[in-house]
Amino acid sequence: MEETNSNSGAVQPTAAVEQSAGQPDTGSAMGSPLPLDWIIGGVVLLVILVIAKKLGWLDRIRVFFLQTREELLKCSWPNREELRGSTWMVLTAVAMLGTFTFLADWLLGGLLIQDFLLKWLGGGGAG
Repeated sequence: MEETNSNSGAVQPTAAVEQSAGQPDTGSAMGSPLPLDWIIGGVVLLVILVIAKKLGWLDRIRVFFLQTREELLKCSWPNREELRGSTWMVLTAVAMLGTFTFLADWLLGGLLIQDFLLKWLGGGGAG
């Protein structure tokens, strides 16, 4: 009868974890508080922001958002009842347009072209 050594596989990782837990983490890639990619990305972003500030882009963006906020405060926003009525109106219009498109396609494409014109052209050309 063959014996399987399934218990030794489960014990070994536990022993390795206990051994490495007692030692300080030296030489690990995660030894620094921030990865090197994040530091480089932060420096690049900082340089871009400094250049944008020197060129006046940040001021223009700030003014844009301030003017947008002023314009949005001037708007009259619908209340719940007006919004509900407008939503039903849009849904009704979409349903009517969909029905019209379906019927026009069915009548013109199915009946007129396929049944009438193709039979008439096909029957007239053969006879």
